[in-house]
Amino acid sequence: MSSLVYEFPLNEKCRNYLRLSELLLQIQHCRSLTASGQATALFKALLDIMELLERCDVRTDLAKDLELQKNKLAAWAQAPGIDAAALAQLEQQLGQLGQQLPRAARLGQQLREDKLLSAVRSRFAIPGGLCAFDVPQLHYWLNQARENQQRDIDGWQAQLQLLQQGLDLLLTLWREVGQFRPQQAINGFFQDNAELTEMIRLQLPTDVPAYPVVSGNKYRYTIRFMPIGNTDIGNIDFELANIK
Repeated sequence: MSSLVYEFPLNEKCRNYLRLSELLLQIQHCRSLTASGQATALFKALLDIMELLERCDVRTDLAKDLELQKNKLAAWAQAPGIDAAALAQLEQQLGQLGQQLPRAARLGQQLREDKLLSAVRSRFAIPGGLCAFDVPQLHYWLNQARENQQRDIDGWQAQLQLLQQGLDLLLTLWREVGQFRPQQAINGFFQDNAELTEMIRLQLPTDVPAYPVVSGNKYRYTIRFMPIGNTDIGNIDFELANIK
């Protein structure tokens, strides 16, 4: 039976991680510019990343969390059958990224100084504001040779490479370590302790006509399953992983 995995962050830091990761993935999907609308989606993702990076200095939190994962590797080394070479390589990756992030220039600074991105950003909030008469600079860029466009996109992505490497590694470790355990929501309601939990991952069979809504704080969280259509909500079996 197929299932859906839902991820819910329980603090602002993790919320930023997941949003940035999703936006970086969107840039990767749209970078070819082979389909209508990809250019708009590409620039929207870049501008959203710039906005998020202006609100908070992700480098500090990410470096601390990578260092924390590095310190946890000692416990993994005692597990039977562990691949020592892979563990050493992972420790090296975590150490390098943990050192590079605090020393790097403020993430997104070069993007904010880019003339094309600045021109697009000033018009993006206006409905339909990316017409050729609104941003002639963008109209010119969209009609350049593909190799010129890809060179610019490569440059924008290169400025976010360190961020992407750190996020990819941290989120991969979180997801792999957090094991799913069976749970039951009585009449569609479930509550648990949230102490030290960064996010929860919830796995639900696709044939269950409901979706989860999570609310909470650093102490406790609740899950309410909302029905699709006029379906009645009874007891719902699902699987849950707490990421700490």
